[in-house]
Amino acid sequence: MLETMRKYVYAFVNSHDFEVPREIMTPDYTLHMGTDTLVGRDDHYLPAVRHQFAQFPNLGYTIHDLIAEEDHTAVLFSEHGASLREPHHLAAWTGVAIYRAEHGRLAECWVEQDHLGRRHQIATGTPDPLGPPAIDPWTAHASAAHGDEGDALDQWMSRLTHWPPTGADFDPGQASAVQPRIDVESTSLNAVVIGSGRLAFNITVRGLYTGGFADFDHKVGTPVETYAGAFASVRSGILADIHGVSNRVAVQRQLKDG
Repeated sequence: MLETMRKYVYAFVNSHDFEVPREIMTPDYTLHMGTDTLVGRDDHYLPAVRHQFAQFPNLGYTIHDLIAEEDHTAVLFSEHGASLREPHHLAAWTGVAIYRAEHGRLAECWVEQDHLGRRHQIATGTPDPLGPPAIDPWTAHASAAHGDEGDALDQWMSRLTHWPPTGADFDPGQASAVQPRIDVESTSLNAVVIGSGRLAFNITVRGLYTGGFADFDHKVGTPVETYAGAFASVRSGILADIHGVSNRVAVQRQLKDG
C-alpha cells in the first residue's frame, strides 16, 4: 500500500495529474469528511478535487507523520498554496487522513482538514507556518503494535466528557482559540491505524453545544456532532501527545441549520 500512497502524494496531489487516480483508486472510492460522504471516484471525488485545485492552482501537499498497517495508512499532512479568491493571500492548513486499500488500490478515506483555519488565513492574508516534514515517512512507520494501543484509545474515548479535550492539541494555528465547546454525550470510532506505541484515529463526537462561536451564542443547548482525526502516542497504557484536526466548519453548519 505504501507504493500506492507514494503515487497518491507525488504523482497525483503534488503533480495535479488526474490520470493517476484511475490507476490507484477503485471506481467506487469513498471519501468521508465530517457530514459529507462522496461515493464514486469519477462522478464525485475527482470533481471535488478539481474544485479545490481551481481555488489553489499551485496547491502543495506535505507529509508530517505516517503510520501504516497492511491495508490501512494514516497520514498527518498539510496542504498549502495561494488562493485565487483573495489574490496573493497564502494559507497552510493541517489534515489527518486514514486510507483503506483493496488489492493495492485506495478504496476509502476518512479525512478531516482545518478548513476554518484556512478561511481565517485567507481573510487575514497571514499564513500559518508549516510544521517540519517527515524526513522519511515511507520507512519510519515499520514496527509492530504492542497490543495495548487500542485499549488506550477506547479508554480515552469512554472518558471524554467535553470538547475540546483537555491535554490534547487540536487545530493549531492563528484560529486555534475559536473552538466549539460541547458537553459530550457519546463517541464513535470510524477508523484507526495502530503502530508501535502510537496510533492515528478518526472519531465522531456527539453532544450539546455550550458556546465558543460568538455568532451562535443563542444556540447553546443545540445537539451537534463534531468529527476529528488525530495522531497520538501510548505511554503506560494511556493516550498521550494527542494532536490533530477537528471539523469546526461542520459544527457551524449544524448550528446555522438547527
